[in-house]
Amino acid sequence: MFQQLLYIFLIIFISSSNSNRISLIGNNWTITNNINHTAQGTIPGTIHTILFAAKQIPEPYLDYNDLDLRYLIYNNWTFTKKFDLFSDFLISNQITIHLEQIDTVAAITINNCLIGRTNSMFIPYTFHVANSCLKFENEISVDFESPVLYALKQANTYNDTVPPDCPPSVVRGECYVQFIRKEPSSFGWGFGPTFAPIGITGDIYLEAVNTTEIVIQLESINVASYSVRTKSWQVVVLLSSNNDQFESKIKFILENTTWSYETLVIFNHNLSITVSIPDKLISRWWPNGYGDQSLYNFVVFNQEKVIDSRLIGFRTVQLVQNKYRTGINGTSFYFVINSQSIFIKGSNWIPSDSFQERVSNEKYERLLRSVQLANMNMIRVWGGGIYERNSFYELADRLGIMLWHDFMFACSLYPVNDEFLKNVHDEVIYQVKRLQSHPSIVLWSGNNENEAVIAENWYNVSQEKMNKTKDDYRKLYIHTVMNAIQQVDQGNNRPFVSSSPSNGLETIAENYIAHNPEDSLYGDVHFYGYQIDTWDPTTYPIVRFMSETGIQSLPSLDSWLEATRNISNLYFNSSFIQNRERFPNQLDPMIKQIAMNLPLPITNDPFKNFTQLIYLSQINQAMTLKSISDICRLHSSVDMINPKTSQGHTMGIMYWQINDMWQAPTWSTIEYGLKWKMGHYYAAHMYTPIYPITTVTPYLANITDENAQLSIDIVNELINGTHGDLTCWIYTLDTMMTRLTFGSSILFNSSGIQNFMNLSYVLLMKRAHCDNNSQCILHCIFNSNHYQVEQTLFLSRLKDYQIMNPNLNIENIEQLSSTDFNITLTVDRPALFVWLDITANITGYFSRNGFHMFEPKMSINFHSWIPIINFHQTNFEIRYTSLFDVTLP
Repeated sequence: MFQQLLYIFLIIFISSSNSNRISLIGNNWTITNNINHTAQGTIPGTIHTILFAAKQIPEPYLDYNDLDLRYLIYNNWTFTKKFDLFSDFLISNQITIHLEQIDTVAAITINNCLIGRTNSMFIPYTFHVANSCLKFENEISVDFESPVLYALKQANTYNDTVPPDCPPSVVRGECYVQFIRKEPSSFGWGFGPTFAPIGITGDIYLEAVNTTEIVIQLESINVASYSVRTKSWQVVVLLSSNNDQFESKIKFILENTTWSYETLVIFNHNLSITVSIPDKLISRWWPNGYGDQSLYNFVVFNQEKVIDSRLIGFRTVQLVQNKYRTGINGTSFYFVINSQSIFIKGSNWIPSDSFQERVSNEKYERLLRSVQLANMNMIRVWGGGIYERNSFYELADRLGIMLWHDFMFACSLYPVNDEFLKNVHDEVIYQVKRLQSHPSIVLWSGNNENEAVIAENWYNVSQEKMNKTKDDYRKLYIHTVMNAIQQVDQGNNRPFVSSSPSNGLETIAENYIAHNPEDSLYGDVHFYGYQIDTWDPTTYPIVRFMSETGIQSLPSLDSWLEATRNISNLYFNSSFIQNRERFPNQLDPMIKQIAMNLPLPITNDPFKNFTQLIYLSQINQAMTLKSISDICRLHSSVDMINPKTSQGHTMGIMYWQINDMWQAPTWSTIEYGLKWKMGHYYAAHMYTPIYPITTVTPYLANITDENAQLSIDIVNELINGTHGDLTCWIYTLDTMMTRLTFGSSILFNSSGIQNFMNLSYVLLMKRAHCDNNSQCILHCIFNSNHYQVEQTLFLSRLKDYQIMNPNLNIENIEQLSSTDFNITLTVDRPALFVWLDITANITGYFSRNGFHMFEPKMSINFHSWIPIINFHQTNFEIRYTSLFDVTLP
């Protein structure tokens, strides 16, 4: 007995100053629906991934399994785990259980003691565990309620209707997603499947502490503002403690600088400390393409012991919304970072998988590295998805990718009862505290498209209910979301817009719901032209900021072969392909839009026809994105505002969307398996910092039109005092010989848009001896010390050209390193839209792709994400094609 007491005393003495954590993650969990499935599995995990690993269900993304497995989410599920505790843990006087993320509605019991309940995947949970509920041998049980049935129950008990009840039938989704704080797109969306996962998707652990010891937690660090007067940065540090009032010595150190600060404070559970850091001690964080991404580790000490730290960066952010000169209507809408106006070049980000446990940090790295390589400086974390893991934001910081960050509300009205609003308030407080240290986050947005939902009355709300609907909107996004942000995100380094799209300050002036939230003279705009000729730049609105736009394409054959093993599924408009299309009326319009500009396949082989339509759809998407980007960049200067319409000064474009969550026809430019579509190569091209734009006005002018004009403008974002040479050639497709050559040198005295030349189109065609529009092609190259950028202008629709066999071949493949290869291509006539593809087992990217060859030999590099030791012994096959191949039977 004495020895047992001595052992307990020693344990108390040794562990009294430290918390004791017992991890509950691992592979020894059991899940069951108490009907037809019981399986052992790993946490973090969800029912689909656990059952698949246990070989009780097939791969969820294969064939029609997204439909065949739907029954799983109509069941309740129980997750259980047995675990042991020891005396040192059991004698602690405060024990808690922490769930970093749980998806979604669950009751947690330990040894039949109810510990707590959860109903949001967007906040962590911490529950007190009574010592009487614990013993040496224990069992935890997490009882999940079907998210679909929970959402239905919440909708049925709510005292009002909150449309839409269900998504369109083509989505094949579930209803009432707005009644559960869960990834909205998990109930189905136009780009992805409906899986509505159930499970424990983050860390879970028990923690025991001795409450007589002082325990301080670092809640957040916010680089709140910069003072021009004092040339210093104000950094707000939020700390918390469960201990009663006490006095403590807190110290801060900014590593790799000489700065430190120490203070004696009276701590009463929560504490906010603002410190000042001289600007001369740090280097600023810049977006991709504008400078370095300097990051500093900010360390917090209590009584000389490290509490925690955050990696922070120093940058100022302004969202400039100024009125223009007299006679110009509207306001500007652009970002100024560190006093530098930034033209935003980017895309929209969606969840990278239906099952977040399958998204590795390696996948994050490759996707965000692909963002950087495409010359992007911003992506929008879309409001129908999720708040990503910490590693996502750390990568964005390191790569200089600014984040326009929505809160997770999209395309719907929402309930506004007290319980729901309290849940949202807690969500916003938690997520802002978690994320505000990241310099990459430069803007908060309240939701995706919900201002437009009301202003345009998407769901036919009656006029009698419209005032209440507007009041409910303001109650949620202004009085709850915005107010919660203001509580914890002090300073002026991260602006807030209530919705996207919105009219910015004009939306505020109209009490946060503008009459037309997509007014081209204010704020940001979402635009999709599914019925127009998307290659025609004159069909696009000239706006202040284009935050969503795009068009669908088909993913590569390799992606389709990951989704089905049945080749008979792979023909256009098959039931399998139709099942993968989750947006209304897209497949047939896709063919019609391709046919507007490109020759359609003439082969009678359905499989070959399908592979060629994949290729053509990606050309169509690439050219569409280029057309939209070119018109945005051409009108980016404030001097380009049309005095008659007030349109112009477009200062950003973020196309929809960069990544995929499964294999399907979508708007993405990177496939689920990380292969770049042609559109991503075109994004890298169209977002080049120095970029020539060639246009003929009017669009597709006839060569007899005496008023037609060829214009060449050059966009220069960064470099001043730099010389460059622009040379242009006019080609035909039957020979490598040129019809005409012209060009000259150019000097950039400042950033902006510089008109290079304006030429009579009729005279140019005469000089080149072009008898009709579909005979000649204009090809230009801009060369400077920094960049070589090509630009090709088709003078007619490509389907009207006589496309000849270029005799495209690969002459040589040379391995330069374990990850890099050089491919030499040859042609004897011009080749259009040359496309290189590599075997599915190798992932990486080419230095360029989807390009045009107007010279007999060209070298292209390929970079593999992983080392290839000996490519001669690896299944290393490069496939190639050009537009000519589509014309073959």
